[in-house]
Amino acid sequence: MSFSASDAAFEGFRLTRRSPMTVLWWALAYIVFFAGVMALASGSIIQMVNEMERLEGMSNPQFSDFNTLGLIYFSLFAWVMPLSLVFGAVINAAVARAVLRPAQSAFGYLRLGMDEVRVLVVTLVLGLVFGVIMTLGGSVIGFVAGFANASGTSGLWLGVILGGIALMLLAIWLMVRFSLAVPIVVAERRFAFLDSFARTRGRFWPILGMAVLAVVMSLLVGLLGGIIAQAVTLMTGGLNVLSGMEEARLDEIIRTAWPALLGWGVINALISSLQLAVIYAPFSAAYRALSGKDGEAA
Repeated sequence: MSFSASDAAFEGFRLTRRSPMTVLWWALAYIVFFAGVMALASGSIIQMVNEMERLEGMSNPQFSDFNTLGLIYFSLFAWVMPLSLVFGAVINAAVARAVLRPAQSAFGYLRLGMDEVRVLVVTLVLGLVFGVIMTLGGSVIGFVAGFANASGTSGLWLGVILGGIALMLLAIWLMVRFSLAVPIVVAERRFAFLDSFARTRGRFWPILGMAVLAVVMSLLVGLLGGIIAQAVTLMTGGLNVLSGMEEARLDEIIRTAWPALLGWGVINALISSLQLAVIYAPFSAAYRALSGKDGEAA
């Protein structure tokens, strides 16, 4: 079956028009997630900021002086990253469900079940595969570049440039071929690691064109939303409050400027939700068109 790339690219806008409350649910999810992370990590963040200020005050810091900062950062990263992956699986599954199972609209299509577990596992595996391929390709190019630099062989630099271009094209090709994995997982309720390759075979260019359109529209949404966020921040007096707090501690900044930070957070949560719909919903629409069935039919 075939599909219209331009028609699928606008699925995110159709979704928000059909179910505007969904965007509000997703924005609320963003706010709860980031507020929870900030509440749990506020102590570590304050420690990190204080440690950075201490390092800035040193005239000649040594490499060992960064050990404490590194430990704080990696301890924070170790538990924030898993939470982010789980949240990403929940929100990505919700977008696919909104397109493929529109009747299941309760709580903005947000769930925490086997669909989300499958999405998490599949995206992790495909992400690792993608990362390994890119790392190996980048290592080969780096080795050739190092050899070219050491030997002074100018001809090898042409190979390095062409290799870099080839690696970039390979990355785009892989992303397009993997792009229907999440819709397949949600629609067919099963682990689907390589099924996206079969669905996208012979349709690389239409899907790439759809993705480019979606990205451009997402950037426009972000640009317009940024203007609105700036206006809200100005109305809450955020810029005036923050302008004299360059030396203040993080907890003091939060206590003083919370109205501006809250307004900024709410607006950006709404913008992120709109961008989420605009950039991810088209891939579920592409799956629906290419398969000829929605999630319930599958």
